[in-house]
Amino acid sequence: MKSKPGHWRWLAVLVVVLMVALTACTSGVAQEDYDALQAELDQAKTDLEAAQAQIGGAPEASQVVQAGELAPALEPVAIGDDGWTNAESVRGGLILVATFDSSGPDAWDITKHPRVYYTSESYAGSYFEATDEGKNLKADPNFENFAGYHVIDAYTKEVVFSNLLSYQGSITRGPHGVGVSPDGKWVYVGWSESVDPDADRINYVAIVNARTGKMDKLLKQESYFEGGMRGQALHHIQAWTDAEGNDRVILQWGFGANGGPHHILDPNDNNRVFRSITYDDVKPMGHPFTTPSPDGHYVYISMGANWIRSNHSPAAAIAKLDVNTGESTIIEGVGWHPIGITHTQDGKYTYVIDGHSSHVYKIDDELNEVVDETSAGVAGPYGICLNWDETQAWVDGKGEGSHNRGNSMGVIDLVDFRPWRTTLFNQPFYLGGSASSIDHCALHPDPEVNEIWVSNMNGWETIVVNLDTYKVTDYIATPHHGDTHGMAFVWYDGGWDNGELQADMGGPKSATMKAEVLKRATEAAAANS
Repeated sequence: MKSKPGHWRWLAVLVVVLMVALTACTSGVAQEDYDALQAELDQAKTDLEAAQAQIGGAPEASQVVQAGELAPALEPVAIGDDGWTNAESVRGGLILVATFDSSGPDAWDITKHPRVYYTSESYAGSYFEATDEGKNLKADPNFENFAGYHVIDAYTKEVVFSNLLSYQGSITRGPHGVGVSPDGKWVYVGWSESVDPDADRINYVAIVNARTGKMDKLLKQESYFEGGMRGQALHHIQAWTDAEGNDRVILQWGFGANGGPHHILDPNDNNRVFRSITYDDVKPMGHPFTTPSPDGHYVYISMGANWIRSNHSPAAAIAKLDVNTGESTIIEGVGWHPIGITHTQDGKYTYVIDGHSSHVYKIDDELNEVVDETSAGVAGPYGICLNWDETQAWVDGKGEGSHNRGNSMGVIDLVDFRPWRTTLFNQPFYLGGSASSIDHCALHPDPEVNEIWVSNMNGWETIVVNLDTYKVTDYIATPHHGDTHGMAFVWYDGGWDNGELQADMGGPKSATMKAEVLKRATEAAAANS
């Protein structure tokens, strides 16, 4: 759809206003004035009918009978006729490009590797410029940019599956995020392509059958933004189960300080859009980082803009949006450039990273206001994850807004709410290896393992930190020497049809893991009181 979202509503209002005005003018008015008003009303009605007809038609879609075998493009279809497009997908500018037959053999042996970690992979240049092997690979005339994801055994730490994806052009931006549905059946991964050097970038997200590694659907994003059409690249993806037990996945689009729109999908309804979050709903919409509340009732959305990030005083905020109603509460006072967000499992507090000031803000979720702030202990913080008893927050020092080559983490003592003062290691906590522009972390779902896994946007490894020894124990190389960004731990203990998302960059997601964290946090709070 090429008109501004909500445009037809304004036309409807105009028609009503003109009708009222025409009624008021039925007496005591010159005939020429009456005729002019009648003509304006007729034109407004014509425009309204055209806009409503446009709303009823989906953007152009094509279907694939079998993977790699494209069928001819279809004519525009009415909402619902293709089994996917609906009013919310149209409003949010999410377009079905193609469907595929995603059946096939298993991607890996689930009986040998039932507990796994998904992370994205793309060519970022670091390996291919920092090592002799990389330079030789890049010099190959057949070398091309790539995008995809890979799967790592959460215990043996071996890569068990790798999947590179593309559609029909040259990849211009790799996936900054990868996500997995709460039941482990669908993988969401985005990238951008250009069909030729002079063409606009097309921003895709593939919905992949986790079992086979084959694309089931390909979507692209393009929507009206401040006077024109804008396509945003996919950045982050998270998933959760909401307060009513519905599975949800949120696609978060954009880079920098003016992200959006975002789309909440229902993976159990053909991955259709349940709710779009646009500038009509939350404005200004900042860096694309959203997380669900522990009860799944709300999503917390960063609010910012370029002018807020460069403002002389902090003016950024968080929108606490009701998933079902779309209504939001604005929580002010979270710095200049809010990014990483996470929550305590009792639903009492939310922690927000400000990448501009290198601070962490603490929000009281009942009061919906900031109640404390402290230094992140590291320059340019980005992502954040909590330990098992929620006494520590580990903050990824990406170097956001600065050198963008951060290789260390800050550790916050959440009891005293200040950078942890310990003799166990010096702050910030240096990761080593190829760590560069680290961005997200997630707690390993097994408390006996007691690890956090860190993604590495400019390196070529996933980095594992042991929280018993406070040592880096593993550097898990990416299979194609690309970088990593998004993450998800998924357990398939009951096989492919019984998968369960355990944790991602937003924190614990499975009921079992959330309950264990809550139990340990409650015990720690009692001991520290």
